[in-house]
Amino acid sequence: MQFLVGLITLTLSVTVLGAPVPTASEKKVTEKKDSEKKDTEKDKKPLVQNIKLDDYLKNIGPENILEKIDSAGKGSPDIFVLFIKNENGTKQLLMQLFDINRDKKVDLVKHWEKGKMSKTEMDLDYDAIVDVVSEYDLLSGEIKRKIQADGDTNIWKHYFKNELRKKEVDRNSDGKPDLWVYYRAGKVIRTEIDEKFDGRVTRVEGALSPNKTQKDSTSPASAE
Repeated sequence: MQFLVGLITLTLSVTVLGAPVPTASEKKVTEKKDSEKKDTEKDKKPLVQNIKLDDYLKNIGPENILEKIDSAGKGSPDIFVLFIKNENGTKQLLMQLFDINRDKKVDLVKHWEKGKMSKTEMDLDYDAIVDVVSEYDLLSGEIKRKIQADGDTNIWKHYFKNELRKKEVDRNSDGKPDLWVYYRAGKVIRTEIDEKFDGRVTRVEGALSPNKTQKDSTSPASAE
């Protein structure tokens, strides 16, 4: 009798309303899957849209100096200039942040290194989501690369002496390019396509080989 009561008690402790209560190990597995699902959803988001421009003003450390400017004289700042303190007491420019439409949200950030602009991040339509990131050569000041989003698609544009030379497109939003378009003098000379999304070019098109399909190609997609 005591054995039967113990068995019933054990069964009740594991079951609630007919549904099994997950054990501690099962809970950990579920939590891990939920976390991986959230990470996957984040990875599917265009890369530039993971940048939060307002966070730059939230993460100011004791080594930084922040200056605020009200360029329109309307009583609230719309330009923020961030410096880092040097050991000799001087300050070095790190960032300039702009609230272009004065909605109290940062729309444009300019990054500086050794007195040269190295990168800009911009929200073009004022929806608090970054649309394009531009990177610059510190010596020449010329643009090197643009990273932007077109819907859920990642796009990288590479430049040489301010001329577009290559465009990379991430069609399945996994953070890696799977289509490469090469340019010279503003014209497409070759297009390489990774049809299986495995990092290998399976089709080549363009002026040098029009509509030619290269199946079973083993050459990895490499940058020029």
